[in-house]
Amino acid sequence: MAIDLSYLEDNRTREDVRNMSRREVMRAYDVAEIDRKTFLKERAKERRGQKFHHRTTLGPTHRGKTTLELQILKSDISPDQQCIILSAKPPHRDPVMNKAAEQLNLVVVEDYPVSAMSKRYHRNRKKNGYVVRPTQTLTNLRADKEHVHEVFSRTMIDAYATKEPVIVVCDEAHKIYNVYGLREEYEAPLMSGLPDCAESSLIQRGRFMPYLAYDAPDEVIIFKDDDTSNQRRYAEIGGVNPAAIVTIQSGLKTYETKDGHTISEFLHIRRAGPRLTVVGIE
Repeated sequence: MAIDLSYLEDNRTREDVRNMSRREVMRAYDVAEIDRKTFLKERAKERRGQKFHHRTTLGPTHRGKTTLELQILKSDISPDQQCIILSAKPPHRDPVMNKAAEQLNLVVVEDYPVSAMSKRYHRNRKKNGYVVRPTQTLTNLRADKEHVHEVFSRTMIDAYATKEPVIVVCDEAHKIYNVYGLREEYEAPLMSGLPDCAESSLIQRGRFMPYLAYDAPDEVIIFKDDDTSNQRRYAEIGGVNPAAIVTIQSGLKTYETKDGHTISEFLHIRRAGPRLTVVGIE
């Protein structure tokens, strides 16, 4: 998929990298460029038979984070290695998750954990996991916030305590960590959840997230982001010169969709190595 850089000793300073062109940085760090279909195919082949690991995806809203996450989950999950997606949007405002449940063969539930009998029933029907979407009144915001907090807290604690492989997908990790205040529940899997409980974080506002969100994942995915306060956090990824990451992602191509959203290519960083790959929109 990309070239292993483990044999290189990177003695370049941030200033050295800043003085290089993007083409020079791409060459110096042996960054591969491939299309989305090839990336997903090669990643699925590489990950086959392996347990889940932590993953963090960074980028502004509507860049394509959720779409990519669902594409990755399609090859990663199974009835024996399930996912739990945390979704805080009301059903009529969450068409992406409605579609995801259908495409990934997930069960949409309003509360979690479900009973042991329900779990066995869903597994026997070859379900690959759950979308946890708590009910909301939309008229009592404080009560809605408390209810979502309680449901997500139970869900995350149950997943953390499991002895069966599971990956918890925090579709809006910033809200889960900061708005709903689930800091201990969010950080616990990143510190000591593996090999059973992994976490995938989709992060829009990276500057408000803990160090663990950058340091713990084996995979870090970065969509084009011009916010310098978010870019400063790249230093916490480790293993790659943060100035190189800024330079590479600044040149990622974008595309405006019919509904007016701007999606982009992304930079995939595999911490083992590390290995860097720029992946196309299609």
